[in-house]
Amino acid sequence: MILAQVSFTDGLSWPSISFVLFAVIMLAALLIAVRRYRSRRQLMRRVAELEALSAAGRAIVEAQLDVAALCALIAEQAGQIIDNRTFQVGLFNGNQYRILYWMVNGRPQNTPQTFDLNENGGIVSWVRQSKEPLLVRDFQREMDSLPAKPRYVSPHPPRSAIFIPLISGDDVMGIIAAQSSQPDKFDEEDARLLLILANQAAAAIAHAQLFEQERTRAAHLALVGEIGRQIGRSQNREEIYRQVVTLTKETFHFHLVNIYEVVEETGEIVMQASSSPDFLAQGMRLQPGQGLVGTAVAARQTILSNDVENDDRFIRQPNELEAYTRAEMAIPLIMDDEVLGALDVQSPQPGRFSEVDQTTLEALAAETAVVISKARQLARQREQAWLSTAQLQVAEAIGLSRNMEEMLTAVTRLTPMLVGSQFCFIFLWDEERQAYGDATAYGLPAAAAEVLARLRLSIGDWHALDAVHVGRQPLSTRQIPGWLAVSCERLRLVPLLAGEQTLGVLVAEDFADDYPARLRRRREELLDNIARQTATALENARLRQAQQEEAWVNTALFQVAAAVNRLINLDEILDTITRLIPLLVGVESAVILIWDAEKELFHAGPSYGLDEMQRGLLETLELSREEFQALTDAALEDLRPTGDYYGIYLPDWLRKVMGTSAAYLFPLQARGELVGALLAGIEPENGRGLSSRRLNILTGVAHQAATAVVNHQLYQEAAERSRLEQELDVAREIQASLIPSGSPDIPGCDVASYWQA
Repeated sequence: MILAQVSFTDGLSWPSISFVLFAVIMLAALLIAVRRYRSRRQLMRRVAELEALSAAGRAIVEAQLDVAALCALIAEQAGQIIDNRTFQVGLFNGNQYRILYWMVNGRPQNTPQTFDLNENGGIVSWVRQSKEPLLVRDFQREMDSLPAKPRYVSPHPPRSAIFIPLISGDDVMGIIAAQSSQPDKFDEEDARLLLILANQAAAAIAHAQLFEQERTRAAHLALVGEIGRQIGRSQNREEIYRQVVTLTKETFHFHLVNIYEVVEETGEIVMQASSSPDFLAQGMRLQPGQGLVGTAVAARQTILSNDVENDDRFIRQPNELEAYTRAEMAIPLIMDDEVLGALDVQSPQPGRFSEVDQTTLEALAAETAVVISKARQLARQREQAWLSTAQLQVAEAIGLSRNMEEMLTAVTRLTPMLVGSQFCFIFLWDEERQAYGDATAYGLPAAAAEVLARLRLSIGDWHALDAVHVGRQPLSTRQIPGWLAVSCERLRLVPLLAGEQTLGVLVAEDFADDYPARLRRRREELLDNIARQTATALENARLRQAQQEEAWVNTALFQVAAAVNRLINLDEILDTITRLIPLLVGVESAVILIWDAEKELFHAGPSYGLDEMQRGLLETLELSREEFQALTDAALEDLRPTGDYYGIYLPDWLRKVMGTSAAYLFPLQARGELVGALLAGIEPENGRGLSSRRLNILTGVAHQAATAVVNHQLYQEAAERSRLEQELDVAREIQASLIPSGSPDIPGCDVASYWQA
């Protein structure tokens, strides 16, 4: 019925209809066969791809745990599924992108190569941040729509590319990139297959990296321990430095290893050792913050530069080895929060240093810092022991000295041997003359020592000495005085202080500017100690001398008093005093002038040391108060007047009398009145007068002379008073004898009387 309906409707015959049905059936069968063929081919291709991916996975898993070899294997296996004639595998290290496998148009490139992603990281940085693969069919056509601009390092950039991230856990550890000079070379299927391969490779690379890091760390730490044991056997700091640079270079195969030390006094960073003797000879010096080494010291942390060509902190030196430096790491040497210096390693290979290298070298730096700190402590202990021994030697030499001259000689002889200078001399301060002199020297030429012995320096004669005298602090100076006929660059002046008093100054040769600061500091410390011990010994010697002088003065004055007390006559007393003065004091001549209050003139009294002609001239001498005042006005500049005496130049007429060019004049005062004067003639030696001890004796003698004169005057006044009283008594007796014995008898009168004389 259906066929009949069709036939009725279409007006076709059955054969025609059957032919159409057959054609439809055949077409359907053909379509089914084509789809089955395509499905089979696609299945076979998928099986082949899976087999290739499986083979690649097995090869990757079975590969050795070597990152570089693994990257090459990944590229090789990628060639089984995509075009890999331009292919790269790179890993991230911080902000560095390190390419371990790189093929361009079938030509291998030098690897590893490192690129800094801090600025304009391009597509690589975008893939790292987004963790998404990127398929670029045509760079020229899609340039405006790309998420990041590519960074080309080739004059012939690619037209198409695939960028696949290598993800391990939550971190992007690297990138696989396939590129081609043809547009539309890659499609989504290629990206999918490469992503599968990348996922397999990421796990293998992560394990290889971890294995390599641990193996390298273990090996390096073992080497670090061995280096630490070797340098720990040495106690000399220079030897430790030398061993560190030598062993580090031999162990890690760096082409240049240096050690810098921070100078404690200045903070300057100075090279102390280098694997290159020529580089060490340049004497590299840096300030904190200067160069990679200075930056590491200032920041107190490791500074790593895997591309020094693009690092402004890198300072290139004119050295053959450093000319090839492409990577540098500077590690500070820190011990007990103190930066001792820095370990500096350099390599000609860009991107040479990894985190493992940094960890290992930091461990080596810590080990080195411990050894250096111990060596420093030992050196300080030795220096302190030597310093204590030197101080004891000085104390012993001072203690064995019998007097001040021996003590000063011992100090000036011992000081050059202890501090290493060629000479030393000591000036003593003369408080009375306000000048330095009485020099004691050692190590100077004979002519210079002779000049120094006569030299007297007042304030203003030598500016360096003035600064030490006023400031009371040690001073180093380049101001070499002309009278010091020696060849030296600098002098060190150290004051000899006792409380608030300046007793003198010690002068020694100072070292040049390039002398090690640590040794200079120890030397200055020793000089200061020698100066303190010398000042203490000087003060004690002067106290003993003062006590001895006081005892001598008291004895001398007692002798004068004993001699004077046995006499009554003033002339005899004064004559005895003038004869004792030369014996006790040692002056050339002595004259006593007596003041005549009635005539208001000085006339000559007893004298000593004058011949007959001089005595004849003296007996005619009469001085008014004005002439006497003129004598005191001519006070010597070097023999400064005090309240008790004057040092004066004698006028010509008095010089002939005294036989000397100068004299000490002691006014004889008693009860606030001038009763006379004592003149003691002297010839100053080297511009110097009498010692303080002799002047004290003369002052005491003058007081006794004044007392004798006053006593004589009082005796004369008492005698005169007694005579007057006797005369008055006689007059009274005579007058009393003339008085009537009773009242007058007048006749017729009663008389009462009272008589009085």
